[in-house]
Amino acid sequence: EDGPALIYTKGTMNLSEKRVISVIGTRNSTSYGKRFCKELLEGITHLKPLVVSGLAYGIDICSHRNAVMLNLQTVACVAHGLDKVYPAMHIPVANDMMRNGGLVSEFPSDTKMTPDMFPMRNRIIAGLSDCTIVVETDLKGGSIITAHLANSYAREVFALPGRYHDRYSAGCNALIRKN
Repeated sequence: EDGPALIYTKGTMNLSEKRVISVIGTRNSTSYGKRFCKELLEGITHLKPLVVSGLAYGIDICSHRNAVMLNLQTVACVAHGLDKVYPAMHIPVANDMMRNGGLVSEFPSDTKMTPDMFPMRNRIIAGLSDCTIVVETDLKGGSIITAHLANSYAREVFALPGRYHDRYSAGCNALIRKN
């Protein structure tokens, strides 16, 4: 019931793929999270999933880069109109994604981006995906919001366990503990 009335797309994506997964996590990713992200996508390449993430720093961009490298379809759900890419340093990856995936947004072009748009974006990431895989996250933040939304939409939520004292494993460990 909280779905957007309209979705804008840019690229060559099929949002009705048989397998759609979101791979998300902290902007402050570690080598552990990046390595897992790469190995996860390599391990499921034969399933040809559509990989969804948020084009943010850290795990999101790692997901998109690895999907592009593996020739997997990848879609970035963004918190702004499709007339720009944020952060700007991810423009080359976004351009690569246009050939096998693309960008999705509920916001029209020329929309001024505000902080409240990111949780709105997260509900679309959760809603598009059959399952959400949280690679690394702190106890609070966008990945936790997306995981809770995915769970409320009756989607599978997976979390990568980490060392108990690592800040960016704390959120994943809490998701595992509470589910």
